[in-house]
Amino acid sequence: MQRALAEIRLKIEGRLRNKIADDKTMLRLKPKPDADALAGHVMAVIQGMSTLARDGATTEKLLSVASAAMLAWPS
Repeated sequence: MQRALAEIRLKIEGRLRNKIADDKTMLRLKPKPDADALAGHVMAVIQGMSTLARDGATTEKLLSVASAAMLAWPS
């Protein structure tokens, strides 16, 4: 089960990385961000927020974490 979930997460990260790379190619994103690093960041934030929520974090806290994470997203 753990392996299956890890494979799902890796597929999601790969799709996200490809979408970021495509958006850079289509000039929807500036060329500077590294697609692999940005996709990894998003996945790390999602996993971290999942853990926080499971541990009882409030909606307010989760929204503030999401807002902070968006600071890393290229404008």
